[in-house]
Amino acid sequence: MKITYFHRKIIPNFHFSVEIIFKDVRAYLPKDVEYDIVTSKYYSKGFFPRLYNVFQAFFKQGEINHVTGDINYIGIFLNGRRTIHTMLDSVFLINSKGIKKFLLQQFWLKIPARRSRFITTISEASKKEIVAFANCAPDKVKVIPIALSPVFKPVKRDYNWERPRILLIGTAPNKNMARIIEALQGIACTVSMVGKFMPEIKEMLQQRRLEHSYESGLSLEDMYIKYQTSDILVFASTYEGFGMPIMEAQSVGTPVVTSNLSSMPEVAGEGGAVFVDPYEVGSIREGILSIINDEPLRNKLIVQGFSNIKRFDPTHISNMYLELYKQI
Repeated sequence: MKITYFHRKIIPNFHFSVEIIFKDVRAYLPKDVEYDIVTSKYYSKGFFPRLYNVFQAFFKQGEINHVTGDINYIGIFLNGRRTIHTMLDSVFLINSKGIKKFLLQQFWLKIPARRSRFITTISEASKKEIVAFANCAPDKVKVIPIALSPVFKPVKRDYNWERPRILLIGTAPNKNMARIIEALQGIACTVSMVGKFMPEIKEMLQQRRLEHSYESGLSLEDMYIKYQTSDILVFASTYEGFGMPIMEAQSVGTPVVTSNLSSMPEVAGEGGAVFVDPYEVGSIREGILSIINDEPLRNKLIVQGFSNIKRFDPTHISNMYLELYKQI
């Protein structure tokens, strides 16, 4: 068995997750499985660079082709019987309109869906969107969660519930920072903000008089330490295809506040987080205070979190992909 993985050309300080996901998948495949990695020559920007990427993929296709996401248009000329497309989410389509939305729907969803044996995605929530937008059979779309990186391991640690350290991750609009920061106002805490630097977010933290740090470009190893030195992760997004910070926080015993919609309840697991309405500042605030003030709840969240992450064991996730490769 030989698999050809197709990756996008990474835009520095912008792309990272897809490549890390499949690096971990390959690390846990059986030793007798061979693979090649084909990285698109050009960034996925503009007509002619994308056209070159399409023909590059055609001439580089192999026994089993796996397009790993974000550049699904390159599968237009691949052998559909031997091709798997991974589609992480459909947020790019939800946030588009007009001719742009039409082109994205055709070349990133509908045509790749027709030109593939299987589609994989990372949550049931994403699957529902893909089936609707691509108009494909539900049985063709297989849910394979993201594996927890082996970097994240349980560790003995201390907590500070007198003045908890609140971890916030991400600065994109769906990360909902304006409401989260408003919800934190007046709570005795220290905020650790991680994500691309946005002056308006910095200003919001200062206006709310929140003691804080703001860091960007952290490695996985850095994030592992960041989770360990945080008492609560607040991840109340308005949309997530998956929500990796939820399971990463759970893996080191950090209680989680997350949203009651999209894929987040699915990832956090039953009893694995405090779920809030991300559109209601009061709900977010109540969720944070419930962890700070309720020791039995905190302990329950930590225990349930450790139990939940067993679902994301990298060997198990890699075997789920292997079963699809075997069918091809």
